[in-house]
Amino acid sequence: MAAPAHSCIQALNDATLRWPFRNRSRDGIMGDAAHQKRHSDHNDGNAFDLTNDRAHGVDCGILSRLVISDPRVTYVIWNGQIYNRTRPAEGWRQYAGSDPHNHHMHVSISASSRENQSSWPWSENGSIGPIPPLAPVAYPGHPLRLGSSGTDVIILQIRLRAAGFKLIPDGSFGAKSLHAVQGLQRNKKLKVDGTVGPKTWAALWD
Repeated sequence: MAAPAHSCIQALNDATLRWPFRNRSRDGIMGDAAHQKRHSDHNDGNAFDLTNDRAHGVDCGILSRLVISDPRVTYVIWNGQIYNRTRPAEGWRQYAGSDPHNHHMHVSISASSRENQSSWPWSENGSIGPIPPLAPVAYPGHPLRLGSSGTDVIILQIRLRAAGFKLIPDGSFGAKSLHAVQGLQRNKKLKVDGTVGPKTWAALWD
């Protein structure tokens, strides 16, 4: 059974680290039922869609031009245009597909690059430059604990990463997030209960 390429997972995780409040509604790696009816790199997990969200910093007009230079990438579709690395002389040309991709950009990678998790342009070491630290965010007004999910958990995970804990900002408060919160609470001499209340939240920026 096909699975998402680690390289594609890394691309979307890196985007969330840089732009934690970004819209992710058009994100995707694996093909849906419509993709399954035709040839698509999504069906093999060798493509990712990144949602365009200029309001929160994700400008696919810029990113599409940056990412096409990545050696893992085979082609990119954005805003009614496609660039194929095997046809460089044509540059960006009109895309004839039914979806103009004006709400997200599509990036396909080669099968040989599935495990390549080197820097994407928007990652910490990419061409855009270091990811700026996340400014303090007000406590969400309710505790976060095992089973919580959403943007507040993404913020929590990003700040825990900044504190040295190895987490992927997926917005799901699972066992790894629980252990990281408990570690932070020990380090800050707080009650070690794994629940993120106002004191633990404040300690994320302490």
